[in-house]
Amino acid sequence: MIVKLDLRPESIKNVKPPKTRKIWLFMVCMFMVFGSAVSYAWFVMAKDILFLQGKIRDLSHQVSNLNTVRTGLRTELARLDRQEQVYASSLSIMQEELPTIEVFNAIERSLVSGVTLNSLALSDKNLKLDGVANTEDNIVQTARSLLDRGTFSHAQVPVVTRTGTGPEGLNFSLSLAPLSIGEAGRR
Repeated sequence: MIVKLDLRPESIKNVKPPKTRKIWLFMVCMFMVFGSAVSYAWFVMAKDILFLQGKIRDLSHQVSNLNTVRTGLRTELARLDRQEQVYASSLSIMQEELPTIEVFNAIERSLVSGVTLNSLALSDKNLKLDGVANTEDNIVQTARSLLDRGTFSHAQVPVVTRTGTGPEGLNFSLSLAPLSIGEAGRR
């Protein structure tokens, strides 16, 4: 048998214990508010972490795609560089050569009636025309027409000799300096 003895004075024994129920309820409410705030913060943080991980995956994929494109562009740039070098060397070769087709075309279009060519010699930036003409005026018109075509830079004064008294009695020799392809393109 257990006997409980209360040895406290009578004034204290009859005092009712303080009401701790309100404090306990307040503490439970505070704990629930703190718990819900922490839970919400964890939820938002987890959502942001998942969102950022997705963004990192997307950006990593884009970076790998851009690296692939960069490699392709470097290859294309190297190819275009080689092609430009080929074009530059071709252009330099063409600028050193005489534009033979343009020269012959200019001669064909510049001959006036009454002028006949006997020979044509194209060499080292010099064109020599030998022919027969009716009058000296026809020779001058032919030379002017050749210079006006933009294919020749200058002409020397034609050498004219009279061979007979007929209508085609003037032999002439005309020297012209053809322009190269690069020079003809700049005019």
